[in-house]
Amino acid sequence: MKKLFKIAVNFMAVALLAVCSFGLAACEDIKKLDISLSLYNYTDNVFYAESDVKFSVDLYRHLAPKTVDKVLEHVKAGYYDNAVFYQDASDSSLIFIGDLKFENGELKQNLINGRLPSEIYGEFEANGTTGSNLVSEKGSIGIWRSYYEQDKSYTTSSDARDSGRATLYMPTSTKSAYNGYFCVFATFDTADDANAKALSAITSILSNNSTEYVIYYTGEYDAAKADENYGLTFNAVKAEDFDENTEVFEAEGKQLVCFNKKTVKIPNEASGEISAKIKSIKVK
Repeated sequence: MKKLFKIAVNFMAVALLAVCSFGLAACEDIKKLDISLSLYNYTDNVFYAESDVKFSVDLYRHLAPKTVDKVLEHVKAGYYDNAVFYQDASDSSLIFIGDLKFENGELKQNLINGRLPSEIYGEFEANGTTGSNLVSEKGSIGIWRSYYEQDKSYTTSSDARDSGRATLYMPTSTKSAYNGYFCVFATFDTADDANAKALSAITSILSNNSTEYVIYYTGEYDAAKADENYGLTFNAVKAEDFDENTEVFEAEGKQLVCFNKKTVKIPNEASGEISAKIKSIKVK
């Protein structure tokens, strides 16, 4: 009897150790970022102190390892430094960051050595990955991806689901239709003062102190040039200066619609700087 009891105790100890080890592994796979921001306070006509507005973010590598590893790679390379926050003019429920910078008075595409960041596997349920169970809601961060055009509408095929690169999206409200169709890999605490103030400031700037730009592409779509805008040329002008007679690219069939013409809201300059952008990111 004592021998059986000893065996049972040893078995329980091993099982408990395994559970603890799994828990520790999961905890170690939560990567943390401190995102320093450059945000202008239009009420006081001064930039906020960095300590007052920032994002403290948790990245869940055990849920989306390929996505988190790629984002961390871009962070360490400085890809997101000076990237501007922006919105699609037709949808105020999302804030985007990563693929646009404002330099020398011009809106430019953010590239790595002249090329787009490489595409990554879409880690979400509709693409066969069940680990990333986070949802698109206020306080979450996901990887934006594209669609294919089909009969003048958008379609989500298995190929288009792998079109995400490095552009991040932050919902300002719940986007339940996205759940299972986009990779949400990170969260931040919306009750934290610095996080909440940062999100509020960015939302206000984009609503009240921004300028609309038209982003469009010209040229011929070349499927062999995935990391070179598929052979297309990036263009961006203020909406008031856009010539409606311009021949722009429009996706057809197996062509990604992210290269279609769109109007975005870009933060205005204040004291010689864009009023809402990432300053730098530190991996903790």
